[in-house]
Amino acid sequence: MYQAELKIRYSKKLMAESVRNALSPDDKASTGTMRVSSRVTGKTLTVQVHGVDRFESLQATIHDIFRCIHAAEASLQKLGVSS
Repeated sequence: MYQAELKIRYSKKLMAESVRNALSPDDKASTGTMRVSSRVTGKTLTVQVHGVDRFESLQATIHDIFRCIHAAEASLQKLGVSS
């Protein structure tokens, strides 16, 4: 089994919480043995992926998470949340 933990520190707690909220459907969409969970501690967003059978699946999942984070950050910046 493979697992990963991603930590991203933001300048504001609101930004970390907003990005985490955007990722929350991924937490609920975990399938099979794979689980995705996220939490915010202070200004840091932590995303954990565990229970992945194949390394390639872990890579694809992390790539998807980063794409979702990027989309959420871009949207929040346009709304002025990051400033």
